[in-house]
Amino acid sequence: MRTIQGKMFMSFSIMICLGIIPISYSTYQNTSSVIEENATTFISDSIRRADENLRSTMEEADQVAKVIVTRDMVAQSLLSDTAAPTYEWFQEKKLVEDYIASMAAYKSYIERISIIGYNGKLMQNGFSRIHQMKLQNLLENRELQDNRRHVLFDGSTENSMLLVRPLMAGGRSIGLCVIEFHPDFMARVFNIQPLKGILIGVVDNRGKVIYHSGSNDSENHDLFSLLENRSVESGTEPAGRLKKIDGKTFLTVEIASDLTGWTTIGMVPTKELLREVKQIRKHFILITLLVLLAVHIISILLSKQITKNLKRLHNTMKRVRGGQLKARPHIDTEDEVGQLSAMFSSMMTHVQELMEETEERGRQKREAEYRALQSQINPHFLYNTLNTINYLAKLQQVPNIAEISASLVELMRFAVDQKRDVIPIREELELLKRYLSIQRYRFTDQIVVSIDAEEQIMDCLVPKFVLQPIVENALLHGFGLSQEREGRVTVKCYCRTDSEISIDVTDNGTGMTEERIEAILRPEFEPSERDRTGVGIRNVKDRIRLTFGEDYGLSIYSVPEMMTTVELRLPQTKKRGGEGA
Repeated sequence: MRTIQGKMFMSFSIMICLGIIPISYSTYQNTSSVIEENATTFISDSIRRADENLRSTMEEADQVAKVIVTRDMVAQSLLSDTAAPTYEWFQEKKLVEDYIASMAAYKSYIERISIIGYNGKLMQNGFSRIHQMKLQNLLENRELQDNRRHVLFDGSTENSMLLVRPLMAGGRSIGLCVIEFHPDFMARVFNIQPLKGILIGVVDNRGKVIYHSGSNDSENHDLFSLLENRSVESGTEPAGRLKKIDGKTFLTVEIASDLTGWTTIGMVPTKELLREVKQIRKHFILITLLVLLAVHIISILLSKQITKNLKRLHNTMKRVRGGQLKARPHIDTEDEVGQLSAMFSSMMTHVQELMEETEERGRQKREAEYRALQSQINPHFLYNTLNTINYLAKLQQVPNIAEISASLVELMRFAVDQKRDVIPIREELELLKRYLSIQRYRFTDQIVVSIDAEEQIMDCLVPKFVLQPIVENALLHGFGLSQEREGRVTVKCYCRTDSEISIDVTDNGTGMTEERIEAILRPEFEPSERDRTGVGIRNVKDRIRLTFGEDYGLSIYSVPEMMTTVELRLPQTKKRGGEGA
């Protein structure tokens, strides 16, 4: 994204997505959660209503069974000695069958009622759907002799469900009353469709499938997969759980009946539950895309308006880079681009002025260099003249003039040497001795100067002429022309640390006050015409710092009317590549 248009589009898109995506995601999640909760509640209520319907039907059928098993006529028929095919047996059988047929009347859920005795007698209404051998097998089930209701499921005969009660006489079971429910009884009870695509299954406490509502192989496969997994897990999960079966997600609800002990399981594909939510999600995506398209169009229009003046400014800059320094953008807006244009025009005007000023300074510098070359003639002329004076003094046998002129010649030789700014301490001390040989005639040997230098630092470099101004200041301002007492100046050069050296110049002259020392060392110090004290000291301090840095320089310690020490702090820098040669 190098263009402003791209950056604007990206920025707007990110801001809009940061607003829409969290809202859409939150809405989708909340809606999905609410739908799942409502579906769970709806399915649970439907299953409970079906279970209540099953309960009421079972209670009604059990009441019919209770009436039958407590009827004396039925018990007497089972206990009588009549046997087929006698007329008495036929009358008893018809009487009982008519009675049980009347009990089954208007009970559409009852397919058949059978009375079977342990003595082999069998009485039932209508056509038997259960094989007599299976009825005989019921007699062999000792649990059915308990005087209570028994609910059985026979999956071998079109999923028949049976309600069994024992007939009691004299405290023992003499037979069974078997009520056979209609084959589609379970389908009637559990034919609940609270939601589209829901599947219902019922399993007993042993995990055997009693009923399922699957209408095709795919639905049966999904339902039986869930029922098999449940039986393997051997437990009933809480209602409202999501389960995956063959890559498909189902919302499952399980409710156990306290009447039969059976567990009813409802399962519905989440894609059916969230079909409308997914439509809402598609609408959100479509709206987001439309908004991004609108943002793209708006960013194009805005960027064109903004970049119009920027392109004008850019073209002007290219012309300036090509050498047209007088080119200026003509942008009259008051926005940031207009302010940038005004600043660029002001900057280019200033640049032109600086270039003209640089040209003028270059011209002045060339003139100054020319004058400097001419001025070099004067010190060289003075140097040659002093050599002539020295030669004539030797011819005329005037040794003092020869000594002074020779010392001055040596000093002038170093002064006019522009190639070396730093020299070894050894040479600096020789220059100092030359200077002192001249001053000896002025002070008539009343000032004693002693020099003490460690040999290991004699090759360390110092700016030239740093000791002469310090010693001169001590001679002129420390003693002056006073003859009252003998003056003494001591120059000591020694190692301060492994990387620094010190040069101390100490005199026993008049000294200086603290205020005077602070005034001399201040950067803004300007000496008067009458009192030039401190000019040499400031000069030395500045040259040391310019040569070696701000960590080095000099310090002054003084006691009025007693002594003054000027300490020079310098790095241990040895002779390099021709310096001091």
